[in-house]
Amino acid sequence: MTVDFGSSASSKMIRVNNGTTVFDALNSSFSVDYKEFAGMGKLITGINGFGQNTTHYWFYYVDGEFAQVAADKFSLHKDSSVLFEFTSENKFVGG
Repeated sequence: MTVDFGSSASSKMIRVNNGTTVFDALNSSFSVDYKEFAGMGKLITGINGFGQNTTHYWFYYVDGEFAQVAADKFSLHKDSSVLFEFTSENKFVGG
């Protein structure tokens, strides 16, 4: 698992069982802040005290693919690679 804070990054090898969620894997090695939305899941709002703001948010990818669901809704499998990236939403809307 890699967490890219923008100005620095932290990578850790985390052993999990098949079916462990991205949220549980992240929360096992980093301090995680989140907001829970009924029916949608847990939105990551901060990692190790590095919180989202009005222009930058936490997005995540599994095996290089942008995740389409909340971190507690995505189950991992053997040898999954996870990247959390603190970035501007403009990255996704062409800005």
